[in-house]
Amino acid sequence: MIAGGRLHGLAAIALLGYLAIARGVGNLYPFSTFEMYGATPLVDASRIVALTDDGPRELVEFSRWRCALPPDPDPRACAASWPFFHIEAIDRAAIDRVRSAAPPVGAATQVVIVRRVWRLGEGDAALAIEDCELARCEAAP
Repeated sequence: MIAGGRLHGLAAIALLGYLAIARGVGNLYPFSTFEMYGATPLVDASRIVALTDDGPRELVEFSRWRCALPPDPDPRACAASWPFFHIEAIDRAAIDRVRSAAPPVGAATQVVIVRRVWRLGEGDAALAIEDCELARCEAAP
């Protein structure tokens, strides 16, 4: 059995260690502000899509890709369109699919990978669509 004074010392060390680590990562739970509740509410949505001559298409509609430069899913690449809501995991999965795909064999479609932002507006404001170019590519089904 641990003596009372020693137990208090271990508890104090554990608490100080937790506070140091929590401060280092910027999350002093339970005193932290959760981003989804504490951040400015976003009403505009975004999605990474491929623009073809036929209009926007989901990246999963193509299995082979060749891009001059690798597309970057970081929303800061579209600073002129900020702020907008995005789902980082979905964006990264879509771009990882493009980056890891084999190149097209034979005929390919010219596409522009964009982050499409839908400005939903408030009240009577009309829906507006903005496209932020991420990469120019060739793609094939």
